[in-house]
Amino acid sequence: MSHTATAAVETSDGPRPAIQLHTVRSIDAPLPELIRYVADAGYQGVEFAGAFLDADPRAVERALTETDVVPVAAHVDLSRLEDDLEPIVDRCRIVGCDRVIVPHLGSHLFRTTATVDALASRLDGFAERLDSHGIELGYHTSREPFLPPLDRFGLGTVSSIPLPAFVWKSVADAADRWLLRGNRQLDRTAFSQLAYQTDTMTFEIDVGWVAAGGYDPVEAIESLGDRLSLVHLADVRQTRVFPPAFRSVPPGEGLIDPDEILAAVDRSNADWVIFEDDDPDDPEAAIWKGIATLCGRPV
Repeated sequence: MSHTATAAVETSDGPRPAIQLHTVRSIDAPLPELIRYVADAGYQGVEFAGAFLDADPRAVERALTETDVVPVAAHVDLSRLEDDLEPIVDRCRIVGCDRVIVPHLGSHLFRTTATVDALASRLDGFAERLDSHGIELGYHTSREPFLPPLDRFGLGTVSSIPLPAFVWKSVADAADRWLLRGNRQLDRTAFSQLAYQTDTMTFEIDVGWVAAGGYDPVEAIESLGDRLSLVHLADVRQTRVFPPAFRSVPPGEGLIDPDEILAAVDRSNADWVIFEDDDPDDPEAAIWKGIATLCGRPV
């Protein structure tokens, strides 16, 4: 993999451009080299994914310092946080990363209003622990918190039956499709309930998955106010009507309008807008397409 000249990036007082390094996970190069490569493309920040927890943090820190790239956040599974909190905190301190994001959570955690309240308490507890170390905790939205909690359809008692999570997700999908029938209200979702029931935690809106849930990503962005820390410019395309299925596509080739999203991000309190293509055919090309999209240049 060869480096090319750094792209000229037009910056403003708005959110700065970053990339989720999950986009380039298939490139055969160590994490410090990937940081240098995306810096050459013009990204000012990186968001770490799984490779961060296995890389040499001192080498990562050197690459960040050499390139002046900011470690925006690190995605860490909630179970990993529960098992290895102190080592993760130490790793973040070494590289200068002051934000940890919990990525996709299982649909069973959003099954009813009671399970959402329990999740809120669990996340707020971790947020307080991380805050004591100077690290912010955020939650990355997926489609699941935009499915209807089952007790809002009189299914609360039934939902307590210990069946596999995919069964309850199927029930929620059915309620979403045949009971809501387009009458969706963001303030009645598990997403809004989670925001209301938490205090310290912030949110990273993935606009593709909000759209997959049948809601307006701009409304979701605007609903959070100063609880919004980051926005993922990502996109999905529906591949099956029922049960619903989606696949990642480059932003603008699925459900979202990148220009509309970027305008909303500019009006928001987000510090960074983060490009992600979860399954690119050509990850190196995706890097350059991403920076062009974030900076409003023709692709």
